[in-house]
Amino acid sequence: MKPHVKQFATVLFLLIFLAGPALSADESPENQLKVDVSEAFQGHDYKKVIRLYRQFAASKPDRYIPVSVKILYSQALADTGDLDGAIDTMKDVLTDARPETDPVQLQYDLANLLFLQKRFDEAKGAYQKLLLQASRNAELLSKAKERLALMKDRDANAKRKDIESLQMIDLETALEAGEIPDGAEGVLARIIRRDPKSEQAAEARALQERIKGIRSQKAKALLDEARRLFDEEKKYVEVGGILNQIERSYSDVCETASVEALRKAVDSKLGKAAH
Repeated sequence: MKPHVKQFATVLFLLIFLAGPALSADESPENQLKVDVSEAFQGHDYKKVIRLYRQFAASKPDRYIPVSVKILYSQALADTGDLDGAIDTMKDVLTDARPETDPVQLQYDLANLLFLQKRFDEAKGAYQKLLLQASRNAELLSKAKERLALMKDRDANAKRKDIESLQMIDLETALEAGEIPDGAEGVLARIIRRDPKSEQAAEARALQERIKGIRSQKAKALLDEARRLFDEEKKYVEVGGILNQIERSYSDVCETASVEALRKAVDSKLGKAAH
């Protein structure tokens, strides 16, 4: 499991997905796909989301893939590190937006993905397009203005102190995508040490809490996968590898007692197998 657990506008995506009428398993293939993809996504199984989407597209090329499924597919690609694929899918969604989707939010998500990939010219155009759309979402519009201003400053004053503000907004955008950039915690610690009472230090502390929350979610997702492999597939060696990853990367946020209990169970099973 790769460390890219995607929370990129998750609440919006789930609201879009669940806003429609209740679906039953005996309805059309499209509706069954929506049910299966939703369950996989809410279970943080992003690889399964990608697999379900691609299998459906390959086996039923004449069937329409619901926009809500495409949105979750784009989300899953971002979660697993394929930001370029997520961008292409989000662009496709925007060209086929249906009444149940929110084009303002989707445009904002696309702009953020481009920003994360350092495709600043495209990101700038995407944010500007967002500003031209209806003003029903003042918060997103405000964030878009902020990012445009920062990118403008970046071009003219790359070596000035405002580079730290750019780092903060870049980090915030990455966290919205459920990603923790390398060195992020060190950057935040330096900002706090420089002026602990400043407004920027307060923002840095808030981002530290968000990072802790994301890491906790990743640790839980890994532990859940380890439990599944232990209970359902009896893949004890693989379970041991996942537990090693948890202890190596998430020892400060994981459920230590649960990890130790599962470790003992794995050791017991492997010990019996050796005999």
